[in-house]
Amino acid sequence: MYIQRNKSVNSKTGKVYRSVLLCSKYREGKKVKTRTLANLSHLPDWLVLGIENLLKSDRETTVLLKDIEVKTCVDYGFVFVLLEMMRQLRIDEVLEKTLSKSDACIVKAMLIGKIITGGSKLSIFNWLGRQDAGCKLLGLEMKGLKVDHLYNSLGQLCLHQSKIEKKWFRYHKGVSRRTYLYDLTGTYFEGKHNAFAAYGYNRDGKKGKMQMCVGLLTTDDGFPLRIQAFSGNTSDSTTVPKQIRSLKNDLGVQDIIFVGDRGMHITYNLENDPELSEENIKFITALTRSQIQTLISQDVLQLSLFSKNLAEVTLESKRYILSLNPDLQYKEQAYLDKRRKDCDALIEEVRKSWSKRCAQNEENLKKQRESPAKGKYKHLKTELNDKDIKSYIRRIEKITEKCTTSKYYTVEAIDNQLFTVVFRQDEFEKSRSLCGKYVIHTNVTAEEMTTEQVRGEYKKLQNVEHAFRDLKSDNISIRPVYHCNEIQTRGHVLLCMFAYAIIKAMEDKLFPFLKIYNKNNKTQLAFNDLTAELNDIKMCELKIGRGVTSVKYPELTSLQNGILDVLKIDAKKMTG
Repeated sequence: MYIQRNKSVNSKTGKVYRSVLLCSKYREGKKVKTRTLANLSHLPDWLVLGIENLLKSDRETTVLLKDIEVKTCVDYGFVFVLLEMMRQLRIDEVLEKTLSKSDACIVKAMLIGKIITGGSKLSIFNWLGRQDAGCKLLGLEMKGLKVDHLYNSLGQLCLHQSKIEKKWFRYHKGVSRRTYLYDLTGTYFEGKHNAFAAYGYNRDGKKGKMQMCVGLLTTDDGFPLRIQAFSGNTSDSTTVPKQIRSLKNDLGVQDIIFVGDRGMHITYNLENDPELSEENIKFITALTRSQIQTLISQDVLQLSLFSKNLAEVTLESKRYILSLNPDLQYKEQAYLDKRRKDCDALIEEVRKSWSKRCAQNEENLKKQRESPAKGKYKHLKTELNDKDIKSYIRRIEKITEKCTTSKYYTVEAIDNQLFTVVFRQDEFEKSRSLCGKYVIHTNVTAEEMTTEQVRGEYKKLQNVEHAFRDLKSDNISIRPVYHCNEIQTRGHVLLCMFAYAIIKAMEDKLFPFLKIYNKNNKTQLAFNDLTAELNDIKMCELKIGRGVTSVKYPELTSLQNGILDVLKIDAKKMTG
């Protein structure tokens, strides 16, 4: 049976006639006919609608609107997407094959919670307590679970890191690759009680803060392969030999092109390490300013070779690729000129202070000589002592250190008659001449890579820098580190690497989609807007009448459907 609504218009009067009929279909031979069972036109609309809904329902009980209640409504869409991305990247397989079932469940839950909350393990634990649906999907039983279990699983993650890295490396075809990018960054602490906490070169510009260092090895497109935590005073170059040996011995890579920046001193490490010097390790790196100046002074390189077009010089099977970035040259020269100007102004303030002090000393001496009363001005200072002179010298040194111009200034003399600080114009011009210029150094042969390809591989180090920005951003929040002991800190760092792998996989797919979407819809959405859109997909549990519950999901918007399509996630899995 069904409700049939009819409408007709009188052609002469224009009057509209409506009727509502209760009908059914039946068959006579090959013909399907309609039978009118009742005329419902006299009934009110709400009653007709109720009858219609009852007819449409399949053996369902009619429920009054007042008996329908929303029991719970939780964020679900982003959690579901992260779980699917975890499966696509085979993170779940890696964890399940290396950890116990309970530890694998907890680590996966911490991983999702880390991306969503960006908080401590206690914050993640509290979030899990509100995420019953996500816990069920992960197979995690919250009953009896304590925050200490999260810390214990984090420790297990660290203790099995070697096995985890090998599986992760194999699943993502690390052995079949040839080019590997490596870089080191630091993350600072608010406290001082972490096992890795130490004072060192702070890349975040947080002076006075202890830090730890994090080394990240990636593919040439920035996909993370392994991560390690080091003490905060670790220099970049000291970590290189271990990374290369691990690639060869632990991960089974034989053909390596190791790409690192100038601070890695890769050539020095390869030449001076007894084991690595015998291996045919290929590298791509850059020279430091002092190394470039040395080669120029030895006439191996000439300043005239630097231009927009790449130039190459080969010496003893080593290739030097020279390049100039005009925009960078302008910025660096302007910055260098500003540093000199600021330094000169500060040194001039010290000179004025010295001059004023010397003038006062002369005045005091004059008073002593001209005073008729002997001893009246005896206490007055008439000349600079050694302590005063050292104080002025130290003030100059602090100024040049602050302006990073120490090599351009020399204190020749500061005494009662002279204040001589010499500016080394020749050194300054050398530095200025190298602004915007860089030299890439490699032993990869021209047959293997052209000049342009070598520069292209070196520039891919920006992919690792992008990874560090993501690790330190709100998307992952590797800092602050809420752990003290070494094992939990290493586990935390490894957890953050997996979080970055998920975020990177999503970014790689969503950024092209976002560019087209913003252009077509004249919007300015960012990556975080898309994750917020996914987070708007709720899972609601409805109470319908007595003792009946039903889980419902909202109808997805076109943008939400578009995001899921790009990420290759079947929306039916979410709502089915």
